[in-house]
Amino acid sequence: MLMYFFEIRQLEDISRGYFEIIEDYFKGIYQPGVDKFFQAEKIGFFQTAAQTILASLDDLEEDLTEFWKKNKSKVIELTSKTDFFKVIYCGSPSPLDGVDFIKRTALYIDSLLIEDPLSFLLRTKQVATDNAYLNQLIKHSFNLLDLKRLFFGDGNIPLLIIFPSLIDDEEKKKVRGVIEKSGDEYFRLLFERDFLDTEDIFDYLSEMKDVDQLLTTIKEPSILFPDILDKKERLIEMYEDIRESWQYKDFSLGSSLGYKIYGQFLNLGTQVFQAHELSSQISFDKKEYWNLYKWDINQAQGMNPDLDSTILNAVQLEEFRWLENLDIDKINLVRNQEELSNIRSVIRKNINITVNGVNEEKVKEQAMKNMEKALIEHSKRLDDYTEKLKKKIPIDTLAVVVGTMTSIPASLSLLPVAGAISTIYGIYDYFINTRQTILGKKQIQNSLMGVLFDANQNSI
Repeated sequence: MLMYFFEIRQLEDISRGYFEIIEDYFKGIYQPGVDKFFQAEKIGFFQTAAQTILASLDDLEEDLTEFWKKNKSKVIELTSKTDFFKVIYCGSPSPLDGVDFIKRTALYIDSLLIEDPLSFLLRTKQVATDNAYLNQLIKHSFNLLDLKRLFFGDGNIPLLIIFPSLIDDEEKKKVRGVIEKSGDEYFRLLFERDFLDTEDIFDYLSEMKDVDQLLTTIKEPSILFPDILDKKERLIEMYEDIRESWQYKDFSLGSSLGYKIYGQFLNLGTQVFQAHELSSQISFDKKEYWNLYKWDINQAQGMNPDLDSTILNAVQLEEFRWLENLDIDKINLVRNQEELSNIRSVIRKNINITVNGVNEEKVKEQAMKNMEKALIEHSKRLDDYTEKLKKKIPIDTLAVVVGTMTSIPASLSLLPVAGAISTIYGIYDYFINTRQTILGKKQIQNSLMGVLFDANQNSI
């Protein structure tokens, strides 16, 4: 079922109400255009200000809970039953590299669905330190305010849609059971050791006091942060991040790895469940999540991720960095379902799917070739219009002007009727043809492919 204007307005009204709540609490300290990381650090540095802000946020959870009680069913209805290409964001509570991540996916998706990051963060208050809790709330609330305009599509489906958690307590137990099995299998392979259960794994990890001890115990290092060369540095960074964020400090470096991996599996399992509920795909802003997702699918089903998931990951790679040159406001203005569907068809062209899914490297290479070919074809179309205008203006202008000037006598009343009609129609045809050529050129320049072409040219 297509999403109609009235339904789009309903989604935008829900987003409008959500932002009214955020602005009630944060607009007084939010500074548009200032780096959100800097603002969060600055506010946290002044303890009195930080404690004042924390106290003022006491009612935020209640307000958001009441808001989603009223709007949850409508969001689910509008997003799950309508026929547009939806993708759930998975990673940090919200995409903190914000516009750049969204630019890389905007050419392929109709809408990116973001689970309410503030409701998620409010649930961490009991375990997080005050500084870490406030820092995260400020960064993600300011991030949403930075991205606010993208939640409104001016008559088209919004690029971003906010939604509440769809998992109740019973479903959480099921998801937790599934992710524990995935985590248990991961650590069994990592250490080549048979564990009794998750608790046995954490008992084993708790004995790993330092990074060298942990690394020498690992038997299958290829599945541990596979894209990171300096695993030692990554493990230390991970341990320090968790220690700074949690109130509970009495855990070893090995235990922190357990918290990290099981936590990532929990996030993956939650978003897979919610993606199924909302009939959507998943997109990741971190390579670690993508690698874990691929590993889990391969272990569970002996398959690779599907084509759309693989393409969505491919556009996050360095080869597609030029997408960050996209004018996001122009994309938001020109994008529509038909153009997006055409772009998806271009990118998917000549990509083969086997019984085991798709080959990630081949998908990346073919997607790059497809985009390059489409951009070259777009450039040729622009050149054709430019050549037509170059030829038309000097030749036709001269003919029309000379013909007109020689046909007009001193007194217009003396102009022969046949000559006047011939000249007038000649001028009319000239302007109509020229105008159509100019409009044709503008139309392809202002298309979604035109916006992509401009971004690609700006990267050269």
